[in-house]
This record gives sequence, structure tokens and C-alpha cells, in this order.
Amino acid sequence: MVFQSYAIWPHMNVFQNAAFPLEVRRLAKKDVRERVMRVLHAVALEELVDRDATKLSGGQQQRLALARALVMEPQLLLLDEPLSNLDAKLRDRMRSELKRLQRELKLTTVYVTHDQSEALALSHEIAVMNEGHVVQVGTPREIYEQPSDQFVADFVGTTNFIGGTVTAVGNGRCVVSSAMGEINAHASEGVSKNTAVVVSVRPEDVELSEAPPTAADGDNVCKGTVDAKDFLGDYLDFRVKVGDVVLLAKAHPSLRTPTGDSIYLRIKADKCVAIISQ
Repeated sequence: MVFQSYAIWPHMNVFQNAAFPLEVRRLAKKDVRERVMRVLHAVALEELVDRDATKLSGGQQQRLALARALVMEPQLLLLDEPLSNLDAKLRDRMRSELKRLQRELKLTTVYVTHDQSEALALSHEIAVMNEGHVVQVGTPREIYEQPSDQFVADFVGTTNFIGGTVTAVGNGRCVVSSAMGEINAHASEGVSKNTAVVVSVRPEDVELSEAPPTAADGDNVCKGTVDAKDFLGDYLDFRVKVGDVVLLAKAHPSLRTPTGDSIYLRIKADKCVAIISQ
């Protein structure tokens, strides 16, 4: 187990903390050192093998706690928010390393986290809990693309919610009458005609263009106004107003539509999920 509070032994140095689980199993000293150094390298602590635990930063203690658990190559690993105190780059590196080790060692892992990107990146299966109850279990893609209710859609990632009423249902699809017009959407479980729903649409699925887009059958196309935008380097965050509805959208930085100008939106029907309104 890796505790969120580290639980590092203060009277031991880095090497001793990581080696302890192997020493109590009476492994040969050569094997102990080889395995400890391998795992310390994985968590970027190989240069600090002789440092006292009391002289480590919070992030370093977190990595040492992870190394101490991984060095055992256990059959079952419980991680309680193990990357919460790491900086962004190291968190990404450790996330990839955790995934590699988990696959390589075929290590069953229960990973507790409030970081949705970690859950999506690391898991084969995710359980989303609300007030102590499991509300949906599924693969990362199922959880993200087909949320079972409004809580899951809102909790996992960022999404737009568009309120409306179902006017037609058929073949797993539905038509929703909303403040921004009719929306073709995937119908989640329990959705029927005249049901009050919210349509969940992820920002990356809202396609923007300055010219009227070519719409395939079932695509939702409408015209709006750029309400605001933020440049974030590799993409732009747009806020687009369509009637009384404001949608979040992500776009390539090459799209330079000024704030206040008109813009077209296209959203594929299978990227819209109609969920019973809560």
C-alpha cells in the first residue's frame, strides 16, 4: 500500500526505507541493492540513496513511498492518491511508469484518485462513486463517452450540459428540443419521449469553423457568437453563445475568430449523450 500521508520511516535513509520490505524477507544483499536501485531510478531518487528521510521534500517522500511498495513486486497494490504532491511533469512521468510497471508485472492495482486524467490513463476499469455509492462501472472510454447520469458526466472531465425535452426516440438515438434548437443525440438508458433531459457534449467534440460546415446525416449544425476565448498554447478555449446557451469548445490555435464575431458549430450526434435530468 502507498499512503497519501507517505508513512516514511524518519530514522532511515532513502535506501533503507526502500530496502526494508526485501530485507525482512531475507533476500541476498546483492539482489536487494539491484532491485532497490532499479526502483529508485524509476522514481528519480537514485541520486539521493544516502539522504535522511527527514531531509526529503514532500514530493520526494511520496516517490519514496511508491518505491517502497513497488520494490516488493506485490500481487495486489493499493494506491491512495500517490501522485498528488508531485509537479506536473514528474506526475506525467510517474503515471507512465506506474502504467508500465502495472502491465509488466501483471499487478492488480486499486487506485484511489480525484484526478480524472489519472483514472482514465491508468485504468482498465473505473468505478465512479457518489456519496458512498457506486453509480457507474466501466472502461475509461465507456465512462467518458457514455456516462450513465449527470453526476458521472460532470465529474469525469469537462462537459457542456444543454437542457431540453425528448421529442422522438428510436434505434438508440433521440431528438431533443432545446434552447439552441433540435439536437440529435445518443439516448442513454431510461430516456423516452417527453422525458426532461440534459445533453452532455465534451468541449473537444464541438467543432468550430468560420465558414458553414458540410454536415453529414445526423450532425448538429448551428451558428453562434464568440463570447470569449483563452489561448492555452496547443489549443484555444472558446466560449460560444448559441441563443441563451453558452458552450465550451476546444480549437486549434490557427482559428483566430475575434470575440463578438459569428462562428459555426458542428457536433456529431454520437458525441451528444442525452441523460435524464436530475
